[in-house]
Formats: sequence, C-alpha cells, structure tokens
Amino acid sequence: MLEGCDCPEIMKAPRFHSRPEDALQDRIVTFLTQRGWLVEETHGNAYQKGFPDLFAWNPKLQVFRWVDVKILTNYRYTKHQCQKWPEWERSGLGVWIMVDATEEEYAKLFQPPNFREYWKPHYDKYLEPICEIIADILDSS
Repeated sequence: MLEGCDCPEIMKAPRFHSRPEDALQDRIVTFLTQRGWLVEETHGNAYQKGFPDLFAWNPKLQVFRWVDVKILTNYRYTKHQCQKWPEWERSGLGVWIMVDATEEEYAKLFQPPNFREYWKPHYDKYLEPICEIIADILDSS
C-alpha cells in the first residue's frame, strides 16, 4: 500500500519475453527514460502495420524520434516497414534503429535517421508498384 492511501501500490505487470528484441527493447526504454525521454511502446496490428517499436519524446530538447529496436546479428524489416518508412522519409519523417542501450547508439538519435543503414537489397522488392510486379511475372512466362 502507498503511504496515506488505502489503494494498492501500482506496479508494472511482469513482461514475459517471447522475442529476444523484447528484452533489448526494455533496456532501451529504461536507458532513454533515464535520460529524460518519455517513451511510448507501440504494437503492430491491422491498423498500424509497419510502425516502429517506440515513440520517444524529449521535452527538454523538444525532439521526438520514432525508434525501432533490432538485434544486430539477426534482424529483418517487415514488408510493411519496407513500404512505410521510405514513404515517411519522403515526407521528412525519420526512423532511427537502435541495436543496443549504449551511449554510442544513443548518439545516433542526434544524427539523421539511420534506417537506410540497415536496409538489405532484397527489401527493394517491396517498393515496386504491384502493377510492375505483375507485368514482370507475365513477361517472364
């Protein structure tokens, strides 16, 4: 119980990690929070496909960042991330990739968006308009 209050103490529910990214994401959220950022975790669903993992706002700096957490040795972008992030980029909205909760990774948030640094060549297939993909298939038959 909280002192002077007869309501039970509010505790964050335990999070059972089902993906290696979850533990890393928790460390990054803690790391950013300790540096004055307000961090909101997003979750993909039918209406938010391709959204980065975190929305981070630093009120002191008046800066926000869309942050996606990736395991450096084993990561991939989803089809929707490959389609959405370049569209955001064209509109001036960035996505920053963080692969660890370190000062070096933190410094990336003060540089240009870096999702292209982790772009793999096969992601380009998701950028072609569907009519061009169909035309290529028909031409090759």
